[in-house]
Amino acid sequence: MFAWFSFKKPHIRLHVRPPVLQDHAKEVVPYPTTKAVVNFRMDNPIPVTLTKKLVKASVKAMKDKAK
Repeated sequence: MFAWFSFKKPHIRLHVRPPVLQDHAKEVVPYPTTKAVVNFRMDNPIPVTLTKKLVKASVKAMKDKAK
């Protein structure tokens, strides 16, 4: 799996490959994170542009690791 969502009240969580969050650290500052999870509050819209960017980066990281 390269990216997926989960739910843990009060957050919707986006799971990505760990290097992705390290590479995009400045962009995810407004959100609580762990090594591989970004937490979005349920009462706010999910930032679609950021989510797409992180998923694409996660796919790229997975492909690069497979080489």
